Amino acid sequence: MDDGILRFAGIHVHWLDLSLILLYLLGMILFGLYYGRNMKNARDYFLAGRSLPWWVIGMSIIGSNVGSNDYVGAAGGAYEIGIAQANFEWIGAIPAMILAAFIFVPYYWRAGVYSVPEYLGLRYNQPVRMISGIILSLFSVFIIGIYLWATATMLETYLGLTPAAGILITAVVVGVYTISGGLAAVAISDTVQLVIMFVGGIALAVLGIAHVGGLEAFWEKLSTQSPEHLHAFLPADHEQFPWPGVLLGLGIVLSPAYWCANQVILQRTLAARSQWDGQASMIFAAFAKTMVPFLIVLPGFIALILYGDTLDHQDQALPAIIKAVLPPGLSGILFVAFIAALQSSVDSTLNATSVMMTRDIWGVFENRFAETGPDLIHDEHDSAGAERSIREMVRGKLITFSVLLIAVAFAFSIDAVKDSGIYAFVQLGLSFFQGPLFALILMGILFRRITPMAGLWALVLGVACAVLLGTVDWPGTGRFNMLYMAFYSFVFAVLVLFGVSLITRARSPQSLRNLTIGTTERERH
Repeated sequence: MDDGILRFAGIHVHWLDLSLILLYLLGMILFGLYYGRNMKNARDYFLAGRSLPWWVIGMSIIGSNVGSNDYVGAAGGAYEIGIAQANFEWIGAIPAMILAAFIFVPYYWRAGVYSVPEYLGLRYNQPVRMISGIILSLFSVFIIGIYLWATATMLETYLGLTPAAGILITAVVVGVYTISGGLAAVAISDTVQLVIMFVGGIALAVLGIAHVGGLEAFWEKLSTQSPEHLHAFLPADHEQFPWPGVLLGLGIVLSPAYWCANQVILQRTLAARSQWDGQASMIFAAFAKTMVPFLIVLPGFIALILYGDTLDHQDQALPAIIKAVLPPGLSGILFVAFIAALQSSVDSTLNATSVMMTRDIWGVFENRFAETGPDLIHDEHDSAGAERSIREMVRGKLITFSVLLIAVAFAFSIDAVKDSGIYAFVQLGLSFFQGPLFALILMGILFRRITPMAGLWALVLGVACAVLLGTVDWPGTGRFNMLYMAFYSFVFAVLVLFGVSLITRARSPQSLRNLTIGTTERERH
């Protein structure tokens, strides 16, 4: 220690900042262990006993969403390409969140399901449930690895810790409170983390603009040094975000697929204490989301003004700004805020993956779940069901631990993220399956005549279509942009759904009760 400064790998860290960081990490571990005492069965672990109020769910949704993708990845995207990055918040979030609140959440709630794949199993069949569960779980392991890598990037830039140390520290902290406390611990921690994130983000934006000379100087430097970063829409031939792709792929497919069919987001609404709470939580989250673009774009612009193109890679923009503009103490609080954002992404994805792997993959494989009714809804009402529910909870914890270990191993091997940036890398992964998955859910709700066999073929062939579009060098075009991949695979899956439904048998209205618009309307009368 020298003049109140701790040194890690040549990087100076004030003792006050380090104390705040360590206090936060220790507090999260103790919180998870304490909350874990309330876990008695699968419903408690996976759905928080279906007791969460709307405001907790809404804050948890934003806390889960505004993670490494936004604070680190989107700030890096703004540093690299400009304000067009904010389209993923404006076009890519708020309209779809309203859609989810009024159309999708009510159907999931009426079905009484624990997961999106479980709804697909009820609407189509168990193979569709299992395949969708496998696809979503594999992607979740992949994404958790990226989140761990993003957190390690923050720790390396700010504290000088090695990437390996950063990954392991994050995995231990998040693993303890997620495995111990289940969804309830995740939701409550997300709520606390969101408050820290928003306060920290606002403070960073204000102090960062002051650091570059005030709002007038900020705008003048940005508009004169990097005018191309102020274009809301990029040219049609832009490699990552062409404007037609933003409107078609993001606006029509990726955005509603994320907010209306993403297990990580929707699991909270399924844990609501009422359908009204589930819907209100999404509306509340949409309102809070309107502030997010300003919090995530400004740090990228400030980094652009201060550093130009000298950073090693774009995802260093945010931690570099924290170190550059904030005094000791406040710097530590801000760093804790962004570590909280990253950890919120990890814990939410871990919990959602545990649900899908426990119930939608393992459970279906063992043929233990019913074909035509929601699972485990009344487990606590009889001794056999209660025992089974406890086993599911224990299995869920073991699966959560296993998923975390695999994600840690994956995080150690990530290199491609450095070239494209976290945000684009994640969106690319989503583009391989979001189109077909959203087609199954949307068409399945709207049209009772869509058949189980059509759902199976549309899912398999739709994902294959997306993979071909994104991995094969096509004559004259090369590989398709990720946004076009999502749009074209969605359209292809819709065509398969209607085509195969013409020649295969649909399910009876009675077996689709509360799963489609038609059956729900008839039931009301």
